[in-house]
Amino acid sequence: MPIDTTAAKDDWQSGAKAKVEKLVREYTRRTDKIARATSDDAQKAYVAGVTDPASQKLRLVRLKELSEGELNAAMESKGRAAFPAGVDASVEKYSRHVDPYFKEIDAILPRLKPRTRDARANVTERVIPLAVGLQNRKKALVPK
Repeated sequence: MPIDTTAAKDDWQSGAKAKVEKLVREYTRRTDKIARATSDDAQKAYVAGVTDPASQKLRLVRLKELSEGELNAAMESKGRAAFPAGVDASVEKYSRHVDPYFKEIDAILPRLKPRTRDARANVTERVIPLAVGLQNRKKALVPK
């Protein structure tokens, strides 16, 4: 008897939806998520996965199977509802991550020379110090 792919699809969908509470419960119960994700073994597995030629080829194959219409339909059906909720859930994290850069900008701006009508001077004396300051701030945030 052949596999009933319609039933399998329906069973997968209803089963996955029914398990959301278990998913959240089991995920939040774990206290070692960061330690596991940042372990040497996890990093090695990640590197192996993204550098594996078979994985890279399968990624390309799957991407080429998609169409612009499918991507747009997915955005229409999921993005409109999911994106605002994700933004609301992430606002504090966003604030924590951009705060060092905002502080760096606030520290640099008063030291910049006044804007002139000379584009080259503006880039050299205003844009470059800002770009270099932000780059240096980013480097300082990366653990050594």
